Amino acid sequence: MRIAILADIHGNLPALEAVLSDLRQVSPALVIVNGDLVNRGPASREVLERLWELASSKAGLALAPQGFYFTLGNHDDLLVRWARRDPSLAELYQDPLFGPAAWSVAQLSQAHLDWLAQLPYQVALQEGQVLGLAQAQGAGERVEVRITHGSPRHYREGYDEHSLGALAEIEQRYPARLLVGSHTHKPFMGQLERALVLGTGAVGSPFNGDVRAQYVVVELGENHVQVDFRQVPYDLEATLRAFYESGLMEEGGLGAEIFYHETRTARSLLMNFWHWAEALGRPRDQEAWRLYQAAHPERFSAKL
Repeated sequence: MRIAILADIHGNLPALEAVLSDLRQVSPALVIVNGDLVNRGPASREVLERLWELASSKAGLALAPQGFYFTLGNHDDLLVRWARRDPSLAELYQDPLFGPAAWSVAQLSQAHLDWLAQLPYQVALQEGQVLGLAQAQGAGERVEVRITHGSPRHYREGYDEHSLGALAEIEQRYPARLLVGSHTHKPFMGQLERALVLGTGAVGSPFNGDVRAQYVVVELGENHVQVDFRQVPYDLEATLRAFYESGLMEEGGLGAEIFYHETRTARSLLMNFWHWAEALGRPRDQEAWRLYQAAHPERFSAKL
């Protein structure tokens, strides 16, 4: 079975369209969209509606005969909870880094938000069946493939070379032949005692210095697993223009500016800036961002 797994689209429609075009060459049996469809980028509504179209049409079946399936990402959940004015987010509602969340919620209808809210936490494949599972489900039960935005324990716990200790614990509690995560925005592959572990990379906002849209294709046989990390050029300039043309840059403030540069450079800037400001005891504001840029000019060059 050939499975395409794409994630972290983050409202980047040109990147998504490029990946969909590439899928026509790949010919997967099914496609898993592994969370973080929305926020950060300028086209959350357009991305959702494009994926809805494929999930419910003959065109989608032509692309993936066994269908499109989805998991919940932390940014998807953030927008749902933001729209509900969840008290747990009270400290973020006036935070200048979260202006894009407020702007993105305003672009979505209640139907968009209701659909995001019902997404499963996990997708599991077992004996040809695709199962959508809640976070607490599946512990102790071995499956062929277990796909989560982060890990089965938390959607912000991504897979990378720094998480091998945690991965051993995850393998014990959530046994699978193949564990697939996203969230880190970087491709990753590692071998545990019994499970192969993959990080998909990001379609809309990679953090590995490669501005191309990135996803993974897995060929799963009885006695083999073949992994193909794919990098797809797309119209990056169109996405960068859309930050301005959509109104995101003007209304999203400092957070939108940071996301713009993350998309332009394919580097993680938000969390580095956050920790830098915290270490210096500075507020996370425009002046601190200016000082951060001056202190780290190497992080703002782009490799095309």
